[in-house]
Formats: sequence, structure tokens, C-alpha cells
Amino acid sequence: MRFINSLSTSSLMQSVLLALLSVALLASCSTAPSSNNSTTQTRSEPSLNSADKDIVDLVNLNKKGANNSLSDIAGNTDKRNAYLEQAPQRLADVPAAVLAQYQQAINAMKNQQWQNANSLFDKVIAAQPQLSGAYVNKAIIAINQQALTEADILLTQAIKANSSNPYAHQIKANLARQQGQYAQAEQGYITALTLWPQYPQAQLNLAILLELYRGKLLQARQFYLAYLTNQPDDEQAKRWLAGVEIKIKRAGLTLNINGAG
Repeated sequence: MRFINSLSTSSLMQSVLLALLSVALLASCSTAPSSNNSTTQTRSEPSLNSADKDIVDLVNLNKKGANNSLSDIAGNTDKRNAYLEQAPQRLADVPAAVLAQYQQAINAMKNQQWQNANSLFDKVIAAQPQLSGAYVNKAIIAINQQALTEADILLTQAIKANSSNPYAHQIKANLARQQGQYAQAEQGYITALTLWPQYPQAQLNLAILLELYRGKLLQARQFYLAYLTNQPDDEQAKRWLAGVEIKIKRAGLTLNINGAG
């Protein structure tokens, strides 16, 4: 399975989690669509208990630029995630009791107590329906229970509550890709990267999608390079980059040493 989940390994994010009592994302789609491409390799998904944490804050941004070209998006060096940076001001308006329920729900998710976590997130949504992270976490629970249709509906609700949630777009793109909706998946990853230009998982998943299912080899290479800038020790991704470069040469396309096609 080349595609990876929506989780990151940033210690900064973990510190933000402790500071903000925000939402932990524990997993994403567990499988990728099969491919007959001989260069396709597999990637083991992290177990739920060992998963790292992404942060879903409560910020509503009006980000523009979703219509930028793939090259522009891959080459964006902006490291800011304004969605996270603006979380404190929104969390300040959330009652402490709701934040406590959020944290309890996260703990229940870590222990795979799905029914308890769902019930707590339902209470959070009833009290603060604008908090998109609760819908996202309920979608993650649904994914772990293989209820993919329900998960997709929940992610749609999350995006309706806050269209600037990059994690919701990333996970929804994973679902679209798993269902063979490759154009929709591509747009979802692009939207996530518009909101957070250095979102590693979106970079890598988009690279793989472009290579294996969209036939956009030069652009795929750009996103592999962008991902490896953030995750330079990922040896598997380096092999995938080498593989796409071989495909590019065999196709007679021109490689630019600076990364652009």
C-alpha cells in the first residue's frame, strides 16, 4: 500500500496538542487501491495504538489559491499552518467542559473504545456544532470500523462546518482515492496543501496518486521532492522517487534538475 495515512510525526504538533487540548487524529484509510504497476511497493500502516498525532484546531480561514497549478503548489515553501496558529483564539471561546469531553473522547479513541468516543463527540457537536474536528474524529472511528460511507458523510459535515480544515480534506481524499475517484482525490489533496503547503502526508499521497493513477509523472516527481524536503529520512519514498524518474526518462520527458518538469 503506497498511500499513507493522515498522521504526522511533528514534535511541535504534539506540544500544541498538550497546550490546546485539541483533537488527535489517530488513523486514516487503511488500504490503497491495487495496481498492476510493477514498481508499486507496499507500506505498512501504523497500528492505532502507536499512531502519531495530527492536530485539528477550530479555526475558520478563508484561504485562496486552490486553483494554483500543481507546480506552484509543489514549489510552495511556506511552512506556516495558520490553521493551527490561530487555534488559541477560537479555543478561548469553547467552554472548559466541552474541551474536557473532547479530551475524554480522544483518550477513548486511543483505547479503541469506539462507542464511548462516539458518544462523547456527539455531546461536543451538540454543544459546539461548529467544531469540525469532532466530525473528523467520528469519521476516523467509522473508517476503523470499515463504515466508509458514514465516514465520507461525516467528513462532508466537517468541511461544511469548517472548509479550512486540511485534515478533513486529506482524509476525504484518501476515501475518494480508495473508491477509484482519482480526480476528486487529486482535488482533495490539492485543497489540503493549499491550506497547509507543507503537509507531508498530502504531499506524498498526491505524488503517488499522480504517478500511478493520473499519469502526471513530472508533477508526481515534484511532490516526491517536496515531501522528502520535509521527511528526508524516508528511504521508501526515495525509492519511489527514483522509480518515477526512471518512468520519466523512459517516456522521453525532460527532467529539470531543480525539480520542475
